[in-house]
Amino acid sequence: MPNIFSYQDYRQFLGDYYEEKKAILPTFSYQSFSQKAGFASKSFVFNVIKGKKSLSRNSVVKLSIAMNLSKTEAAYFENLVYFNQSTDFTERNFYFEKLNAIRPVTVEASQARNLRKDQYEFYSQWYHVVIRSLIDLYPSINDPHVLARMVYPQLTPKQVQKSIELLLRLELIEKMEDGTYRISSKILSTGEELHTLAVQQFHLISMENASKALQSLPKKERNFSGLTLGISAQAYEKICSEIRLFQDKVLAIAEEDRNSDRVYQLNLQLFPVSVSTKLRKSAQSKQKEDAVK
Repeated sequence: MPNIFSYQDYRQFLGDYYEEKKAILPTFSYQSFSQKAGFASKSFVFNVIKGKKSLSRNSVVKLSIAMNLSKTEAAYFENLVYFNQSTDFTERNFYFEKLNAIRPVTVEASQARNLRKDQYEFYSQWYHVVIRSLIDLYPSINDPHVLARMVYPQLTPKQVQKSIELLLRLELIEKMEDGTYRISSKILSTGEELHTLAVQQFHLISMENASKALQSLPKKERNFSGLTLGISAQAYEKICSEIRLFQDKVLAIAEEDRNSDRVYQLNLQLFPVSVSTKLRKSAQSKQKEDAVK
């Protein structure tokens, strides 16, 4: 059976479990899997794997028994389901921590867990990228007290020191023989679920910092603007494409700048503030059909 503790997506685990069982036992099918778990629908497991159905706690228990999961494996599977299916950020954080706590503590698992924790920490705190950028701008400055005063909102020297240690562990910076630091070209890679969760946290904190900047920084030092638009799904995709092109242009300007002396944060958000008329009409049509029935 696949090692469930290495998964961050329960649907992928179920799919891999099915494929492995099928390879060993050719007669094994989605139908037999569903029946073994006690589901009335023969296609239930197939629909879950394909993302068409979600799992209730009762369904989780049935599948755990059908797959002969141990107590620890079943606990991990259950919390993985809740983690994947939750849409609330606080809940997802809660289940993410539970998953980390449940994983067995072997040397290999401990190293993997620490790496995941470090990766999550890097993405979920806004100032790690700022410290890395400051090190790039001022490689001769390695004093946490000095770096802390250069960050806005200001950090503590302890936060900066921990950030430097994290960047070193992730090999995003390297320490030189003279005690200074240099940024590396290493690209941080994480699982999709971990990346999504941490990036959500990063954006939330970045927006909080933007709110503080709007209230405390003079207008000449910050630029805020906004638009409220009525657009179609096609126009939305076009605008997203233009935003990506704009980001590339901004990066090119920054890379060509030889007199950089300050780190800036650029946040771009585009989100709906009304319900789609197509979705509303579809919902109304369904209500009428249900009423007729």
